[in-house]
Amino acid sequence: MSTKHYNIKYLENTGEFLKKLKEFSYEPFLKCQPGLIVDVGCGTGMDVINMANLIGKSGNLMGIDHDQTMIDKANLSKGNLANVEFLVSEVNSLPLMDDSVEGLRAERLIQHLTEPQSAIGEMYRVLKKNQPLVIVETDWAGLTIYNEHTEAAKKLTEYLTEVKINNGYASRKLTSYLKNAGFNTISISIFSFVIKSLKEANEYLWLEHILNEATKKGYLSTDENNEFVNSLKSADENGYFACCLNMVIANCIK
Repeated sequence: MSTKHYNIKYLENTGEFLKKLKEFSYEPFLKCQPGLIVDVGCGTGMDVINMANLIGKSGNLMGIDHDQTMIDKANLSKGNLANVEFLVSEVNSLPLMDDSVEGLRAERLIQHLTEPQSAIGEMYRVLKKNQPLVIVETDWAGLTIYNEHTEAAKKLTEYLTEVKINNGYASRKLTSYLKNAGFNTISISIFSFVIKSLKEANEYLWLEHILNEATKKGYLSTDENNEFVNSLKSADENGYFACCLNMVIANCIK
């Protein structure tokens, strides 16, 4: 995989942008019995902290991420929340007992994994029977930029799904992963996000950054990139810039 498609600032920015989606993804855990709720691939811990504030002291929250920098930021952010814990671990070997977790959540994690089925199998192992798993993923293959340079846009999508992101079609494979792992009562919800300025596209999608990266790696020519970006800037200046991206939420029960 190329350099990460995220950092702390990116996660903070998209966290606000995805607020309603996130709130929807928390709902199954508000109905759980008191116990341990785990967010795998927790990043800076914002979702763990949000859920802790919603659930209150009756539940315990744990965030797990493989990146020590993210966990350090999460520990700084949690303040005095005594029922919140953050750990560094890989998703394929969670430091949890079998059937020990009341609820499990993973957001924008599966797209980064080279062995997604193994990771979801590990989630199945630690989750208690009849308890919820919620997975949130980005449909990168469905990124749509309303612009006449369709070939350049197609190459951008190919770069994102085939090169930049380890598992670029993760959102479209979720139901298969879950079914193969043994999960039941699988459902899918779609959230569509429309971006109306180039500034927001760069903030939430790193659009120009990714275009430049794809050009350096030969997926677009310099001329294609320049024409595409100039067209995007013109659309933005004239008030008709638009792109959209779907996010997928898969809910299921062990």
